[in-house]
Amino acid sequence: MKIKRVISIFLVLVMLFSVTASAGNSGYVADYDTETPVIIVHGMSQNNTYLVDENGEWVPDETGYVTGWPLEIDVMPLIKRALPNMLLSILTRKNVGLTEAMYEGTYNALSLIEKDNDGKYVNNIEVPCYEMPMSELPEDVKEEYYTFLPIQELSEIVGEDDVYYFGYDSLGDVMYETEKLHHYIHDVVLPKSPNGQVKLCHISLGGTIAINYLETYPEDYELIKKMVFVIPAIDGSDIIGDLYTGNLSVFYDDNTLYEDLLVTLLGETPLAYLLNMVLRILPSDVLKSALGGLANGLVDIAALRSTMIWALCPTAYYEEAKGIWLEGNDDLAGILADVEYFMNARANFEENLFALRETGCEIFNLACYDMNLFPLCKEYRTKNADRVIHADSPAMGATFANLGETLGEDYKAVGTYCSNPDHNHLSPDGVVDATTGLLPCTTWYFKAQAHEQLPENDVSLGLAIRVMADNNMKDVYSNPAYPQFNEGRLTFNARDNIEVWKEADKSGISAEKIAAADAAVAKVEALLNETIVDQAAWNAADAELEKALVDAEVIEDESPTKIENMLTAILRTINRGINKIYA
Repeated sequence: MKIKRVISIFLVLVMLFSVTASAGNSGYVADYDTETPVIIVHGMSQNNTYLVDENGEWVPDETGYVTGWPLEIDVMPLIKRALPNMLLSILTRKNVGLTEAMYEGTYNALSLIEKDNDGKYVNNIEVPCYEMPMSELPEDVKEEYYTFLPIQELSEIVGEDDVYYFGYDSLGDVMYETEKLHHYIHDVVLPKSPNGQVKLCHISLGGTIAINYLETYPEDYELIKKMVFVIPAIDGSDIIGDLYTGNLSVFYDDNTLYEDLLVTLLGETPLAYLLNMVLRILPSDVLKSALGGLANGLVDIAALRSTMIWALCPTAYYEEAKGIWLEGNDDLAGILADVEYFMNARANFEENLFALRETGCEIFNLACYDMNLFPLCKEYRTKNADRVIHADSPAMGATFANLGETLGEDYKAVGTYCSNPDHNHLSPDGVVDATTGLLPCTTWYFKAQAHEQLPENDVSLGLAIRVMADNNMKDVYSNPAYPQFNEGRLTFNARDNIEVWKEADKSGISAEKIAAADAAVAKVEALLNETIVDQAAWNAADAELEKALVDAEVIEDESPTKIENMLTAILRTINRGINKIYA
């Protein structure tokens, strides 16, 4: 049994942007640069890696090809290895080899991505990186890349000849990928650049490559016209830090283990609460020990020998994580040396970034906040985040209040990187002080916007394309249509519904229902033309449109039935009651 899934801590950069709409709203006039090539350094899982056979061919499977990333997970080894020990542990109420079985099963299930102590794949894995612009890619490859990152709008503005997609290994070697980017810039892109410069757009995990690149190749600074960061993992992610240090919330917090985790993964469904109750079959200490075996197996097979993943370990966790996994292990001396180099590069990031700016390079950043971290993180209930990354990491050190709190009525901006009295870098909600971030005048913030759902926020993506392509976009004050502090919204569903309605056969639909649907479409389209988001108004309009199309029987109602809602409520109550008994 195989489950192909994308495991990602990453962002997908999607460009859904109407130039004339936002320009008209603000009176702003764009000046698009069509001379400087743009290199997209993608986020995690936005480039396949393939298993290669002895003939150098990609190995096929039932869905296409066997991939090292996104991971091809064979769960049968885990089930076969752990099931006998699980049954014995249930019968005896003791840990009968279950931890070891979970470790070995996890390791075996992920054996495709196993690496040796030099960080090289044991299996023959190929990572495509096509040394040509989008215009020259084979059509199937171009379609794949536009699926990973639908940047067609960017290509239309600057031309496909000037858009490059730098493919790298999400589980690879940060040193190697940095060297590869250096080669890519010099030998692939610069020879075709009319002005002898490039623009770099680093997305999520791609931000770690930027950190290493600036440290390793300062002689390249004058070649970079713009560097754009989109929710970059500058200080990694607490998810990875807690994984490396064994501080995952499930080991300490029964409410997470028996309530929040599965509900986050599966949603508010009867299945989530049923599974929560099933977990109680095992004693808490046995279950946590088994999960520890699984986590350690995951680190050993996927993270221990991958310096790209080590680059996601936050600075605050690193010394402890290094002591657990790397120090004193002579076999991993090479891995440790590379990780140490990267951590030093991160320590020098501020100095390097400002040195880059001194050469005339324009630097921009997009960040999100006001979301929980994924429940595996120990501080997921309190730390401000975008669900995947703690908020101060992509914001490059900006200050955030804890979730549900503000910085206080008497709080004054610290002014570390901007003390201009004419500037106000405090968010209207009192949650963010942007002056402690490295780029207070060129970082935009989106409230209540999840990291992995940024592609659905047309406003943030419109902004991303502007800062990449528009010479007149200089800072957060350049265009009133894009204020420094904005809100998130998800637009894919609404846009799809509008298209469905426009193409629908309305001959059998009553005039009343047609009028209701037309009104709902008009309301959504009006909000889509606004770049300053009212999230509550948007969510209401989106829901109204969906209801109108359901009433018109144009789309199916996928919301839970009354019976499902009732069953969920009953099981939730029982689950919480059981947890109180065991507390």
